[in-house]
Amino acid sequence: MNSESLFSMALGLQSPWKVEEIIFSNDNILEQNELHLQIGFEPGARFADESGVLCPVHDTVDRQWQHLSFFEHSCYLHCSVPRITTTDGKVRTVEVPWARPGSGFTLLFEAMALALIEREMPVNRVAEMLKVNPQRIWTIFNHWIGKAKIADDVSSITQLGIDETSSKKGHKYVTLGVDLEESR
Repeated sequence: MNSESLFSMALGLQSPWKVEEIIFSNDNILEQNELHLQIGFEPGARFADESGVLCPVHDTVDRQWQHLSFFEHSCYLHCSVPRITTTDGKVRTVEVPWARPGSGFTLLFEAMALALIEREMPVNRVAEMLKVNPQRIWTIFNHWIGKAKIADDVSSITQLGIDETSSKKGHKYVTLGVDLEESR
């Protein structure tokens, strides 16, 4: 088994996706080592549009995502993401299985950030640990909390407990709402 196959398996890539190139760069001056994985797709591959019809590749657009570190080395995924011509003649970018649209991070990176926050680690500490700007961690957090709020059905709550506490000195308060029957 070669390194490309090993990293393809580690990332959970399935056909037509595959790791095509592995580049390990080290900068002795800045003392930074980075792992760059170039992901590609099999020649002649077709990708499904919204209606599920397999469509030909129109062209590609280069994208990059930050992944979880490989030991102490920052890791980045690079891909020339295919754009397909859909059945209605429109050109649209294919969604990649390792990242959500518009994010500069892989889903595993975002999951790690959320897991650390869930363990009550401050966002600034999470950002420091993952070597990114805290605002980027807030963006990840707000995206997934927004999705969770949309998916949460509160129509069945019959007993609601409300508590308000100060979060900082002065007049900054946090209001908590709790479903008393379901303890959520």
